[in-house]
Amino acid sequence: MALPQKVVDQLSREPVRTPGWSGQLLMFSSTIFFICLLVYFGLVYGYKPYLDREVGKLDQQIKLFEQQIPVDEQTKIVNFYSQLANLKSLLSRHVVTSPLLGWLERRTQTNVYFTKFNLNTQSSQLSLGGISKNIDDLTQQLQIFQEDQNVRRASFSNVSVGSNGLWQFDLTVIFDPKFLVAGGSSQ
Repeated sequence: MALPQKVVDQLSREPVRTPGWSGQLLMFSSTIFFICLLVYFGLVYGYKPYLDREVGKLDQQIKLFEQQIPVDEQTKIVNFYSQLANLKSLLSRHVVTSPLLGWLERRTQTNVYFTKFNLNTQSSQLSLGGISKNIDDLTQQLQIFQEDQNVRRASFSNVSVGSNGLWQFDLTVIFDPKFLVAGGSSQ
């Protein structure tokens, strides 16, 4: 049996559709590719020349400023900047002793007083001579120094009892080197 003419005409007019998602994926990928191409060409032929022009303008401004400032003034400015940089470097390593005196005052046991003070900044070592009422005060003083986070080591030497019944001693405290540098001390 033959198909009616109407059905044959209808079948010949309808496009054949591919089932599935392959056509949609191809369309999406193509769209993304063309967008990327447009962005690339926009950057290469639009934005890059704009940036090059701006850099050129800034270079011209720099040359104008260089011409406005005489060479001897430029030399003076460079020398001044060099002095400032050297001063900053020196001050960053400057040893500050006044906070050390406050630190020592806060950490001195009440029955102990110091008679000698010698600070060696190169080795971060403080040598103290002192007097205490009794041996317990002396051991408490050592413990106070040893428990401080800025002290690496503290030790006594030449401990003796004087004719007046007071204990005389020499004390050596070695600090963390950062403690004595400006801005590095923690109270």
